[in-house]
Amino acid sequence: MTTVTTLTTTPTPTILTKMASGWRFALHGGCAETCPDAARQQHILRNLQEVSEIVSDRLAKGAKARDVVALAVSALEDRPVFNAGYGAALTRDGAHQLEAGIVDGASSDYGAVGCTEQTKNPILVAHSLSQQGPHVMLVGRPADEAARERGFDQVVNSHFTTPFRKAHWDQTTASGQGDVDLEMGTVGAVVLDSHGHIAAGGSTGGPTGKMNGRIGDTAILDAGLYADTQLGVVCSGSGDQIFKHSVAAQVAKYHTSGISLREAARQALFSVAAAGTSCALAAVDAEGNIVIESTARLFSVGWGTSSGVLTTSLHPTTFPILSCHTFYEDSHLLIGHSRYPTTPGHTLAIVKSGADLFSLPSDKFVDTLDTTSRTAALLCQHYEVERCALVTEGNNCLSLIPLHGLTKDWKPIISDQKEFHETFPGYISSKDGPMIAADTLDDVCLKVQKVSGLTTPFNYRFDGDPYNTNLFSRIIRGELGQYRVWENEDHVAFLTPFANTPGFTVLVPRRHLPSDIFSIDKAYFRKLMAAAHRVAAHLKDAFGVSRCGMIFEGFEIDYAHVKLIPIHTADATHAPYSASGPSPAAPITTVAPFQETYQGYVSSLSGPLCKDTESLAVSTLKMRSKHHVKTHILPPRSWGCPSSHRTTVLQHPWYQGLFFTQDAVFHASVAFFQKRLGYKYCFVPMTTDAVSSPMGLGSDSDPVPILFLGQKTHLADSMQFSLEYFLRIADGVPGVYYINTSFRGEDPDAMHLNQFYHVECELLGPFSEGIRVAETYVTNLVSTLLKDHKELVETVTGSTDHLVAFLEHHRSHDCKLPQITVGDALGLPIMDTTCWKYILPSDPSRGRTITRAGELKLIEHFGGPVWLTEMDHLGVPFYQAFTDKTRQKARCADLLLGNGEVLGLGERHVSAEHVRAALRQHEIPPAGYAWYGEIREQKAILTTGWGMGVERFLAWVFQHDDIRDMAVIPRMKGLSFAP
Repeated sequence: MTTVTTLTTTPTPTILTKMASGWRFALHGGCAETCPDAARQQHILRNLQEVSEIVSDRLAKGAKARDVVALAVSALEDRPVFNAGYGAALTRDGAHQLEAGIVDGASSDYGAVGCTEQTKNPILVAHSLSQQGPHVMLVGRPADEAARERGFDQVVNSHFTTPFRKAHWDQTTASGQGDVDLEMGTVGAVVLDSHGHIAAGGSTGGPTGKMNGRIGDTAILDAGLYADTQLGVVCSGSGDQIFKHSVAAQVAKYHTSGISLREAARQALFSVAAAGTSCALAAVDAEGNIVIESTARLFSVGWGTSSGVLTTSLHPTTFPILSCHTFYEDSHLLIGHSRYPTTPGHTLAIVKSGADLFSLPSDKFVDTLDTTSRTAALLCQHYEVERCALVTEGNNCLSLIPLHGLTKDWKPIISDQKEFHETFPGYISSKDGPMIAADTLDDVCLKVQKVSGLTTPFNYRFDGDPYNTNLFSRIIRGELGQYRVWENEDHVAFLTPFANTPGFTVLVPRRHLPSDIFSIDKAYFRKLMAAAHRVAAHLKDAFGVSRCGMIFEGFEIDYAHVKLIPIHTADATHAPYSASGPSPAAPITTVAPFQETYQGYVSSLSGPLCKDTESLAVSTLKMRSKHHVKTHILPPRSWGCPSSHRTTVLQHPWYQGLFFTQDAVFHASVAFFQKRLGYKYCFVPMTTDAVSSPMGLGSDSDPVPILFLGQKTHLADSMQFSLEYFLRIADGVPGVYYINTSFRGEDPDAMHLNQFYHVECELLGPFSEGIRVAETYVTNLVSTLLKDHKELVETVTGSTDHLVAFLEHHRSHDCKLPQITVGDALGLPIMDTTCWKYILPSDPSRGRTITRAGELKLIEHFGGPVWLTEMDHLGVPFYQAFTDKTRQKARCADLLLGNGEVLGLGERHVSAEHVRAALRQHEIPPAGYAWYGEIREQKAILTTGWGMGVERFLAWVFQHDDIRDMAVIPRMKGLSFAP
């Protein structure tokens, strides 16, 4: 059985793809936000490896999943490095109360114990309860008594105490508070056996200083563990939050909806991540997929398969950037503030595919660094620093580090700290190493030259002042001894004699450019990055390594230079364990100190967990607004998966932007109607016996019938009729309005929702007055978004050019949007047969109506929004006024904007006679609308009304073409959403 140990540095999830048959398992020793010391890290990995070997041996012999889980967890309980059994945390009173649980997915058998104080291995008692009962859970003294009666080992409570846990308890009680996120040690196992059965179990001592009687998630089915026939899950972290969010059950729920195990795990963790607490999980499904996901800094895990590979790892977070800290995203990159900053503004850029940086094609690599360069400029602006450094281990993560405390004038800042590592220590840094012996440098130089193809004589051309005395210019000109390994017409690369690892290489341009690489001309920058990509490839080949690190910094020598650092991991992370433990060269993680100012070096290490999450979120919002790159955040389209939509909304920047924009539209609308026009707000009902668009000729929607407390009625498709009624209540009111929900029965698509929001208005006056008010409203809304919410819109769309263009379009037409009648529109050469249809295909004499394709062509024809007026009356609802005595045309209009109609408007019939005539013409039974004529007999007034679909308007604001993405809490036919 091959065994490897890793300290993974790439912040991507561990996923083992499915296998045709065989067993698999995952163990964990808990997650934490701190780093144990080097000795303890090796101790954790060694113990996980030893238990992994035991588990592998039993599974290879055909053992059942539930028995192997009990065996694995009990073995972990006996190892004092973990917070379970021997080595468990102490309560507030200085005692131990343990808990454990196990579930068999094949039978659904479950057992758990809590608050045990004398049972040596709580998991064995839980296992016994799951098989023999009579109860599934026992707590406290009865649990210990049951364990004793069943023959399980009993010990005195002090047996569980270790010096490490006692010291931690002393520290916690002295400070008066504990931090559950800081502790590592809860244990768990999830197993898929060779019979295809899955089981899961866990054990813990809980957080140090917990109250007596406290039970967390570890032993609780659906909270910290879960198993059925399809998957198993075990969790670790902030137990109360995991319990509260039922994380394990959520994984199962999302997985059942059809998404991958990885996505199910990530969706389940989003809610815990949003709460700002740590959680990690290991999961296995029936197809053999193993997933490790963690919001914590480190998650100690081990996993193995029947193929013969065992791995143990201190796995880093798989959520390096939370959505609430993301300020840039495109199809390739995710950029946001680090939760583990080493200095204010520490930012991460993540390659979303997970690909190592130097494995990208050269052009993609250069584009990636180009985007990162723009972000660095914004960080300098926001944090008021002179420059940013870049550090990457060559994985899929780049760190941008603002260098605080610098003056505008360059001067050398050099750390006196030295270090040297033959193999990768778990990080890279820009610290110098000791002077390397000349013969060693000669050997390394020849090794790289052999790969790069560099031969003498070298090209000593320097593109600049021949008397330039800068060290790098003299090296390029050949005036100083050097270990040149590569060159082209524009660049030179050479080994530094003060390397902190073998092969540390410096790449410089032949032209003396500023040491702030992010500030140099774009053309030079892109050439330098392409050269870095080439040299890194040579270094990887020369040393047989898979990755190459890179650093920009520039405070030893004032000359643009890239530091390229081979990651020598072959002997470190792939060395098998010896009997005494992992190779001494195995990388050990640590936490860098948080520094307010630049210390003369940078590294790839993370800093302490940022506790001021509020300030971090505020900085993120400001960075989003400042990001000058015209990005367009794409919606997650999570409405297609209702089970995950709720969690996605809480995390995705699309919905954050939508939430705030909805608020802006609402308040701008209220201010316009109330303060500018003096209109009155109406509280309208959501049900009606008389839908405004009944199923007759001209109906533009399907009604939604319901049975309300035994009465057949409808959900309101619009409460325009209510507005007409309200407007007659009091004389002298110029208009009324509401902002509320409407319902329609069509199948939802890019332009239709079953539940949507209306801004509707009814006003005194003719059609022309309605056009004026509606146009003024939309123009005011656009102006308000530009004036007060420009940064908000740009956060999502990357631009407000379309808002500016709307206002320019309006001004260019004498502050009146253009209008065209349906008849004139149909006469335009652009309007082919796709642009219109017959109202009644069997009877062309009934008239024609414009299709959405026609609406889009009209928008294009007019170069922006346009009013489409005077529809054939049978193509619109009956309540629109006639234009003349022929009663063939309606005095109504649609405002075409963005994806088509956004706002519909029409003058109303003044007389009851016209109402009845329209009902007959549209073949609608008049009985249900008798009242509509009667209110005109009581008070005949000339009114015009209009309604705007908020989601359609917001889709245009967000430059999006599907309004199903414009609802935070959707309601769609055939789909069930929570809340």
